[in-house]
Amino acid sequence: MKNVALRSLILLSIIVLSSFTVVDSFMGVRKILGEWDYSIPDAPYEYQKGVLVLKKTDGVLSGEMIMGGQGSPMEEVVYEKNNLKAVMNVQGETVRFNINFTKKTLEGTVSYSQGSLDIKGTKK
Repeated sequence: MKNVALRSLILLSIIVLSSFTVVDSFMGVRKILGEWDYSIPDAPYEYQKGVLVLKKTDGVLSGEMIMGGQGSPMEEVVYEKNNLKAVMNVQGETVRFNINFTKKTLEGTVSYSQGSLDIKGTKK
């Protein structure tokens, strides 16, 4: 009887602790959802400014970069501990994003075959 009670307590503890992780993860993603104005000052002119749109649909985080009125979807979007990693194809070039978020700002790097560029932005 003691053994069953101990196992039940351990199982209940695991369930409760894992639910906190799920809630914490959702709350973290929730704060970055929406539109972010960004700038990449050293990029070619047409890519220097735009809008990063982050949304969650059916439990899946997705992103899109809007540059010059054209939207390009991001792939492999992963968000953990205030850091977003994603990949995007720009005119046949694979571009990798590594962006850190605070309450109202973002900053990080955009990497491609020619090197890395700094990205900064603010929430709309």
